[in-house]
Amino acid sequence: MLGSGVVLTYWIFTSSLEVMAIALAVSPGNFSIAAARGPKDSIVKSGALTSQSPPNPASDTASRGLGDGIYLYGQSSKPDEIKKEYFVFELRESKVVGAFYLPRSAFYCFYGTAARNQLNLTVVDTYDGTRSPYSVNLPQYYPIAAISENDRRILGICKEAHKHEVWGK
Repeated sequence: MLGSGVVLTYWIFTSSLEVMAIALAVSPGNFSIAAARGPKDSIVKSGALTSQSPPNPASDTASRGLGDGIYLYGQSSKPDEIKKEYFVFELRESKVVGAFYLPRSAFYCFYGTAARNQLNLTVVDTYDGTRSPYSVNLPQYYPIAAISENDRRILGICKEAHKHEVWGK
């Protein structure tokens, strides 16, 4: 039986066919996996973590819901911290498209809907295109005001790749 947290491992195949694993520690309530995936998939549940308290108490913005715009959230209040998870997304009329990433690593696009302080998403595997449902509890992350050019570049790639699923265009 898993504890209150899980570790997600992303497998990234480099051009020399070496494998690099990036383990993302997911604290309780941050992510929930709607369905378990098979061992061939690139996102693998690999163990349990001890219980952690949420890093960020519910903010006024999260309790009111977000308006249309571009947002950056992270496990740290500082952008680009190594081994910290971040996600950038654009919200329009409760529809969302964006990416999860670790600084200096690969990213995974997502699309879905936003409700008050939660994102209900489909995450797309960068390498094989498989899709997995996820739910993100925004108050568990820190909002970050400074959105970098790299954040905008990653967001642009995901917006272009998934505009039909999100906005039908």
